[in-house]
Amino acid sequence: MDTLINDLFKVPNLRTGRLEMIINALNQEEEEMFRNMMRRTHTIARAATENDVRVLIDAEQTYFQPAINRISLELMRKYNKEKPIIFNTYQCYLKNAYETCELDAELSRRQGFYFGAKLVRGAYLEQERLRAKQLGYDDPINPTFEATTAMYEKI
Repeated sequence: MDTLINDLFKVPNLRTGRLEMIINALNQEEEEMFRNMMRRTHTIARAATENDVRVLIDAEQTYFQPAINRISLELMRKYNKEKPIIFNTYQCYLKNAYETCELDAELSRRQGFYFGAKLVRGAYLEQERLRAKQLGYDDPINPTFEATTAMYEKI
C-alpha cells in the first residue's frame, strides 16, 4: 500500500472541521502490526481477484470509519480495475452517508476504478448518540428510522 500509515489515521474534528490525528504516533510494534494487517488484506484481495469473488469490508463506529474508508478506497483503487471486487460499507443511519458515498463514487470515476458499495442501515445508534452527547458534538445519526430509510433509498 503506497499510502503513508499516518495519513490513514487523520479524521475531521467535528468542532473545527480540520483534519487531526486520532493517535499521536504508532510505536514500532503497532507499526509492524498495521503492516502485517495490510499484507494480509492484500493477500485476501489478490485471492478474491484470482477467484472472482467479492470482499465486503464492514463498517464500524464513526471514530474508526475514516481509516476503514481510506483503506477500502486504496484497495478498490488497486483491485477494482476490471470489475468491482472490493466493497466498502455505507451506514445509512449516518446523516453524512449520502455525501460520503457520493464523494467516494466520484473519486472512483475520476481515478478510473470500479466503485463497490454495500448499504446498511447501521448498528451503533445508541453508542454513537451517547458519544456525541458526552463529547459535545452534533449527533451524527438521522433522527428517525424513516429518515434512515429515506437515506438508504436516496443512495
